[in-house]
Amino acid sequence: MSDNKKYSEYGLEKISTDKRTYGFVDTVWTWFGSGINTGSWFFGGMAAALGMSFVLQYSLLWLPLMMIPWAAIGYIGYRYGATTVAVSRPCLGAKGGRMTGLAQFMVLIGWPSVNSYIAAISLTFVFSHAWGWPAYGEPGDTWPLVIGILLTAVVQGVITLVGHEAIRYLERISGILLLILGSWETYIVFTQWDLGEVMSFSIDDPGHTWAFYIDLAFGFSWTWAQIADFSRFSKTSKGATVGTWLGINIGQGWFMVIGALGVIGVALQTGNFDANNSDPSSTMAALGLGLVSFLVLIFATISTNVTVLYGAGMGVVGSLNVRNPKKALLFVALVQLALCFAPIFYSSFLGYFEAFLNVIGGLFIPLWTVILVDYLLIRRGRLNEQDLFREQGGVYSYGNGWNMVGVTSLALGLCVYFGLSYGFPGIAAVTTASLPTILVSGVAYYLLGNSRVNPVESRAALSKV
Repeated sequence: MSDNKKYSEYGLEKISTDKRTYGFVDTVWTWFGSGINTGSWFFGGMAAALGMSFVLQYSLLWLPLMMIPWAAIGYIGYRYGATTVAVSRPCLGAKGGRMTGLAQFMVLIGWPSVNSYIAAISLTFVFSHAWGWPAYGEPGDTWPLVIGILLTAVVQGVITLVGHEAIRYLERISGILLLILGSWETYIVFTQWDLGEVMSFSIDDPGHTWAFYIDLAFGFSWTWAQIADFSRFSKTSKGATVGTWLGINIGQGWFMVIGALGVIGVALQTGNFDANNSDPSSTMAALGLGLVSFLVLIFATISTNVTVLYGAGMGVVGSLNVRNPKKALLFVALVQLALCFAPIFYSSFLGYFEAFLNVIGGLFIPLWTVILVDYLLIRRGRLNEQDLFREQGGVYSYGNGWNMVGVTSLALGLCVYFGLSYGFPGIAAVTTASLPTILVSGVAYYLLGNSRVNPVESRAALSKV
């Protein structure tokens, strides 16, 4: 059996029903394990600047609503056994879909740089316990941080090469461990301070408006670009949609609350709120939790990163048309090894994190909008399944490989998002940059898509269910 045939399920090919191994519980745990990551914790700690009421409102209301469209992308991947790149071909074209692969690679190769840095912070505390090396925040902490980043990047790169089945089991273990750790921290906070003190916590100058955090939340939540790459392995539509939605909402929403509780607890203890200390390791150290907590954080970070890196590998396969997916995963493992050191060169990790979320959000907010408008409103939930997996020819080639209706709508969305974020930040602070982007890119695609339908494509696509 050739490598291409042996590893075909890792590539862009359709996953047949007999090769689907993710049950409902597997899907819930995969996304729960991804959601309860150190980045969610850090984001919750940042958002605590607006108070616990905002964090709870976001976790219980805005996040569940925000993730419904994202889960809908998962349904398309499940229905056709298709990757995220293949799902984007009807609206962008066979060649245009490669832009999705490129965006997916850029976003998902960047996430490990965030999470690995946070894991490395935990490792500095482990090193300090074991050998007395400087822990994070102490003089001389740079070289232990570098060693921590290197170890994290190497381990997660090796696991990524093993593939999606190893990831499935890894997420189960990390989910249970983080469930225990999060409960432990919550217990400590509420044994020292009552609910009234935590809920009434506020600071005079939070620095940013709610709209700013909503934009960052879109960047944090909608950039799980590997959604279809994993939903295609689901055995049922319920698992691909409801399971996916439940897992990410419970995990990510809960861990945002945990992060906020920890930072507020430290602020009540010290009398000082500092969003730069939102990383879980600093919180754990301040609250007096021990070595085991740092080891759990490291393991959980790696389990999240391998999920993300697998998606980045699928992005490489889709954008560069790599025939051997194992080579793509190896490439991703090596690139992330270098990029994991990027946060060191920023003056603060908080600044790096905010800039990263803002940029990646601008890429996927208009993309998901265009894909869903195309699938739900233009094609009414019907695609040409055979041509969805064709690299050349077929109805989704649009003659030259590009659907200019989709490309134009996507470009308009990008202009709106980055124009508001960087050109008119005062307006974005009131309206958000995300919601106008969804409106403009969605309306543009709907109007252009209805007025410029390719007759050949329309008959073929709508004739197959």
